[in-house]
Amino acid sequence: MVRLVPWIVMAIWQGALGAYDSSVRRRRHTTCGSLKELYKENTCCGNPSKVLPEAMSMCPYNFEKPACANAEPQSPRDLSTGAEGDKIPKAIVLTESQAMSLPLVNVHFHLGAEHKSDNYADDSESTAWDASSTKSGPRPGWKCGGSLSSYQLAPYSFVHCKGVEVGKTYEVHYVHSTAGVHRAELGDNADMMADGLGGAANGRGLLNPMVVVQGQVFRIVNGAPTVSDMLHGWTVVDHSDSVMYSGSTTGPSHDNTVCSPYVISWHVDRVCHDVAPASFDNMCKQMKDNYNLDQDLKPHGSRILVSRAFVVPAANVTALM
Repeated sequence: MVRLVPWIVMAIWQGALGAYDSSVRRRRHTTCGSLKELYKENTCCGNPSKVLPEAMSMCPYNFEKPACANAEPQSPRDLSTGAEGDKIPKAIVLTESQAMSLPLVNVHFHLGAEHKSDNYADDSESTAWDASSTKSGPRPGWKCGGSLSSYQLAPYSFVHCKGVEVGKTYEVHYVHSTAGVHRAELGDNADMMADGLGGAANGRGLLNPMVVVQGQVFRIVNGAPTVSDMLHGWTVVDHSDSVMYSGSTTGPSHDNTVCSPYVISWHVDRVCHDVAPASFDNMCKQMKDNYNLDQDLKPHGSRILVSRAFVVPAANVTALM
């Protein structure tokens, strides 16, 4: 009987039979016969120290984040009047109707707006955070303009959202992906959403899904309009002043040196919407109660506004269709 030494087994997993991320490896099936054939084909019997070809021992995929010079167009982009970009996109942008055919796989929000528009262009908090030598909490993004009264800024006791405050600006991201599942596919009791982008970029083992992120900016203000359901997309709030463009994933793990490897269709509302504290808290309640979202009940940090060298030209930022 042929004895399979551990290094041969490892080589098979990492190369000959295709190495993917750990979740994919757990789902793959390898037969004893295939192990035996590979062992024989490489004359391993009696040669435990033999070095296999490099292609067999290395993962065929590179999951390291690319340098910005090598990446596709990035996000967040400056969407204010006159803002330019230099990176020509290769991908087309999915329209709103096409986005609606994709499952909603995650909802999360960032402290401050990651994008910038004429309506949310105050960088006082992000500038102070960037200059601080003792940074704490998530990096803030852009704030909505205009002053607020003491009544509008009165504290509110949030029950479901964590680390959220009245008067602050938040950019909510509604993530749609072909890697997700519709409720009809799994039954009425299935959770369609999950923390951490909900597997938008690698759900069900798919490495090249189509992803659309809809971004809408809210400022929490006492006395502001009440929205009954902020969780299931921006269709519940007017988004007539929205644009679409080709970009990437965001978040503070990316900057103008290390960029995101993903291509994302972005739909962004350029208006700042004031919303009642209870409405925002109810969104967190729905996230927790309906979909067990825990990590996304608190604001994520905001990526710095990407340099024009790595974002699409203004001609590629078009009115949402």
